[in-house]
Amino acid sequence: MSLPSTSRSASIDVFRGMTILLMIFVNDLAGVAGIPSWLKHMPADVDGMSLADVVFPAFLFIVGLSLPLALKQRQQSGAGRSLLMSHQIRRSVSLIIIGVMMVNAEDGFTQSAMPISIHLWSALMLLAVVLVWHIRFKNIPRFSRVLSSIGVLLLLSFALVYRSGENGLSGLQPQWWGILGLIGWSSLFAGMVVIFFGASLPLVLFSNVICLAGFVGLQPDYLSSFSSFSSAFSLSSLSNDRVLHFLSDQANQFTHVMLVMAGAGVSQLLFSSQASSPATSQATSQAAQRQRAGLLAVWCIAAFLIAMGLHLVFPISKIHATPSWAWFSIAICSSVMLLLYVAIDVLQWRSWYQFLMPAAQNSLFIYLLPFFIYSVSEYFQLVLVPVLRQGALGMLWSIFYVALMIAMIKLFNRLGLRLKL
Repeated sequence: MSLPSTSRSASIDVFRGMTILLMIFVNDLAGVAGIPSWLKHMPADVDGMSLADVVFPAFLFIVGLSLPLALKQRQQSGAGRSLLMSHQIRRSVSLIIIGVMMVNAEDGFTQSAMPISIHLWSALMLLAVVLVWHIRFKNIPRFSRVLSSIGVLLLLSFALVYRSGENGLSGLQPQWWGILGLIGWSSLFAGMVVIFFGASLPLVLFSNVICLAGFVGLQPDYLSSFSSFSSAFSLSSLSNDRVLHFLSDQANQFTHVMLVMAGAGVSQLLFSSQASSPATSQATSQAAQRQRAGLLAVWCIAAFLIAMGLHLVFPISKIHATPSWAWFSIAICSSVMLLLYVAIDVLQWRSWYQFLMPAAQNSLFIYLLPFFIYSVSEYFQLVLVPVLRQGALGMLWSIFYVALMIAMIKLFNRLGLRLKL
């Protein structure tokens, strides 16, 4: 989610900033009554998707957009394949750790067996995350190492005191991976593919076929129209073994990888040959940009057609992470990227998006900030007046809340407080 931004195009940063602010908006709206259904997540078994259901896939798509550019930047700095793999694994594991701890703060805990309130546990855990993954102070590196060490010790301590299960006899559990954890897993798998094989559009399509086969292999019940296949190969009919059920629950990883790989393919299409020599004329460069935009428009149409074809077999469901949902999301995200590329890179409209940049350049921090505020509010039992949790006033409050998050992250940026995995 917070892969290094590229200096070659601000359009990726703008897309990232728009997505993170939309995420804060729809998350806050989740507690508001009397708002249109298209602003809330669709129920799991409803064949359809809302605006809120596009936010998470947009994160995955943006990870893919940044991936080839970040890898190329490290290669130009002298990193070989082993270093690229090491960096990708470290980033992904960090996201998975944060994601699992955040999930356990929301559900599954046994409060009576814990020495502190779960809300205080959550707030302090997020502060420890900031200590571990803050951007290092170049002038005082020893101080940075001390802060990171303190953060690691705090995270280990919080993991040890966390209690779950009956009578509080269990500890942290990967009930699900959390949003950050899911991003970590999908970026790990897609990153390895890009490191070894690249991110051309033919490879993206081939990898999506492999992912589709993996999804069907773990969730064959979605092919209900082919009942004999479904009954013969359903994991649930083979055994009640916990391992098989766990594998079945991981089917969504395949569709998440689809989204990351699609983003990587779009990035490759737009930016792989963008660097020009001093002799390249501006007219030639603009013609190349228009050509890339045209190819992306063709890709957008193809993505919508693929999504419609998959919808003949798979229902659209964000909760179940179906392939049709993934490809409709790919089509939508690709179309947004096309509009941003034309506006920012081709037409050079660069004055309208500056308010998005603080969120785009410190995306992990601003993602965690609302969770920290919620934990502190719950610990001190601070609640909004009911009128701000209903209808139009509730929507206005959510917009104000987004503006407040922008102001806070701008302040943290000025203070030099940033997060980087």
